[in-house]
Amino acid sequence: MTGVFLAMRLKNINNQYINLLLSFSGAYLLSIIVFHLLPGVYGKLDGKTAGFLIMSGIVFQLILELFSHGAEHGHKHAFSHKTPWLLWLSLAIHAFLEGLPINQGHHLHTSYLYGILIHKLPVAMVLTTVMLDAGLSKQKILIFLTGFALMSPVAAFLGSYASFMIHYGAYINAFVIGILAHIGTTILFENEHSHHFNIRKFLLIFIAMFLAYLT
Repeated sequence: MTGVFLAMRLKNINNQYINLLLSFSGAYLLSIIVFHLLPGVYGKLDGKTAGFLIMSGIVFQLILELFSHGAEHGHKHAFSHKTPWLLWLSLAIHAFLEGLPINQGHHLHTSYLYGILIHKLPVAMVLTTVMLDAGLSKQKILIFLTGFALMSPVAAFLGSYASFMIHYGAYINAFVIGILAHIGTTILFENEHSHHFNIRKFLLIFIAMFLAYLT
């Protein structure tokens, strides 16, 4: 909802700041994967099973992006004056899946939760901007974005209380790792087109890695 507010109030926000925020969120997500999620997955699953599920998550995210056009990592595309249903649906599915590892078996992954919160801020801004460009009223946008905001919390609830989710938690986490790995790497590699050293981006990436390590 903070992303909605910022997108509505700061309609002409500099893309450079959004890109820096995306760089931070991408680096933080990748660091959370390496420091926290991967060790747990490979500690419970054999290597080939974990690898297959991770690669499946990458492929699934590629399919989702056929409909979201890369909004998960900051891309904005015109959807004329029609409600961007497919965009919202693909982002909602993405948000639901990445919410599943948050609270599996009543074990709160606090660092992962922070990563999702940071990641969702620019995504919500992009989604709101697209809906504003599509001519939707602010009331409809709030309804859509409220539904979007509920996806990860609902998934976290299921991850904690649904026996299926608890039993297959490691398998689910491996799949989600693939989704997040694709998002994080895409953000970092696509976010800088000039191929020149960017001190602000470098520092943000370093800070994100350090914070993920500490948590």
